[in-house]
Amino acid sequence: MKKLIITALLLMSVSAFAQDQARYTFVFLNTNQDRPELPKKEVDSLQAGHMANIGRLVKERKMIAAGPFDGGGGIFLFDTNVEETKAVLNSDPAIAAGRFNLEVMAFDMAKGEICTLWDEDEADIGMTSYYLARYTNNNTGFGTQTSSHTVRHMRDAERMFKELKVLGILKFEANQGQVVIFNAPESDAYQEYFAKQKLVKKGMMDVYVKPLYFPVGVFCEN
Repeated sequence: MKKLIITALLLMSVSAFAQDQARYTFVFLNTNQDRPELPKKEVDSLQAGHMANIGRLVKERKMIAAGPFDGGGGIFLFDTNVEETKAVLNSDPAIAAGRFNLEVMAFDMAKGEICTLWDEDEADIGMTSYYLARYTNNNTGFGTQTSSHTVRHMRDAERMFKELKVLGILKFEANQGQVVIFNAPESDAYQEYFAKQKLVKKGMMDVYVKPLYFPVGVFCEN
């Protein structure tokens, strides 16, 4: 009997460990408001190096995609774990120069899937405007149920906004919230609608919505 209990506990531990191993890594590049003022020539050089480094990491099949927010900052998606991702981030000259504050989080897809574009001709990859909604958990004891609330809320959003299409719902590990990427006509109504999500109204989550410029096809939408 004792052996059976120990075996069951070991199986549960292995299962829990496997569930915690998220497939991808997400990086928020938040504009560092305290970054030093630099001459335009130096800023342009950092930006050129930033873009070249993105291209290199994509060619090395480490980075899946990158895109800027309207108003500054942006996101990276990596096909590497958190430790591997952190190890390559400082190869970006803009990051090394402290132009961004980073948030690095492992994630899996709660809805949708990721398609890499590594084998596509760069000239054939288009960029377009999407929206990103970020849900942040305020109650860490609520568990993983928060993603199911977000999935249901976005299903309702697609019914309310006829031209809104959810491309992906990304679930961060360690109960760090979710990101929703969606395609929709330009409107100020989305922030208000997303704030009506049940857990946001209860104060258990916060949400913001930002326009995002991103490669077409990363969420298999082609």
